Order: sequence, then structure tokens, then C-alpha cells
Amino acid sequence: MKTIILTRHAKSSWKTDATSDFERPLNKRGIDDAPVMAERLQTQGPLPQHIVSSTATRALQTAEMLMNNLGMDKAMLTSTDDIYEAPARALIDQIKKLPADVNVAMMVGHNPGMSSTCNYLSKEADVQMSTLAMVCMELDVDDWDDIYADCGTVRWYDYPKKHTGNK
Repeated sequence: MKTIILTRHAKSSWKTDATSDFERPLNKRGIDDAPVMAERLQTQGPLPQHIVSSTATRALQTAEMLMNNLGMDKAMLTSTDDIYEAPARALIDQIKKLPADVNVAMMVGHNPGMSSTCNYLSKEADVQMSTLAMVCMELDVDDWDDIYADCGTVRWYDYPKKHTGNK
């Protein structure tokens, strides 16, 4: 059994000096939401042994803030350009490359790819991930390379505004 926590980056800023979408940083809400979601992840578990993040500024900031709040070592983070604006098929390919000795992993990326990946892995998911949403799925496989459509069961789905009733 493998577990994947698919995570959309935190809220980013459109009011920035960034010269491209790729360089947009987190805004105040995104920065404030990261410790809250790290605490929820700590409570709900399991904690990731490895995180793969998009190299886009907002995704890397999200991954690093979550790691810092969870006390995780930076060596547990891998970043790749292949997640930025990636469709579900490319994200599935990234999951298949996870180290065999890792049983719980997190991927931090972007929509619509993250939502599509959730919905591919579990027909029960049916999610459209808001910013900093996390979907924890147990995958009915022993090796990452063996994942397939509907092999996952949603263990939990959370996002910053879930407990206030807003999306």
C-alpha cells in the first residue's frame, strides 16, 4: 500500500513584480494558510516521507513552508519543472518515479492537473482543488510504478476554508 497526498499550491499574488506566471509568489493569505494546513496534516496524518514540487515560485514556497512547519529536512524535497502546468498523465508519470522505499509521498503542484490526477486515481474523488487543498489517497499498489486508474481510496480531503464553510 502506498499513500499520496496531492496538494495544490497556496494562494498566490497577482499583484507582483514577477515577470511571468511561473515567478508569482504567495500572497498574505497563502502564507497564513500554510501553517494551518501543516497542522491539519500533522493531525490527520500520515506525514510524507518525500515531497515532489513544481519549480514554480508559489509551489516551492508552499512545499518549503509546509516542510518547515512540520519540521521536515530539506533533503526530503525534490523539485521538477515537469509538474508546472502538467496534465494528469505527466503527474502520474512523476508519481511512478517516486523512490521505492517511500511509502507516503506528497506532490505540490497546480490546477487543473492536480484535480485531474485526484479524479484519475479515484473515481470517488470528484474534486476541484482550491488553493492549498490536500487530498490524501491510499493506493492499492505495492510499487509506485504500478498505479492505475481508480486504484486509490480517498482517506481525507481538506482545504483552508473547509472548516469555515467557504470554498
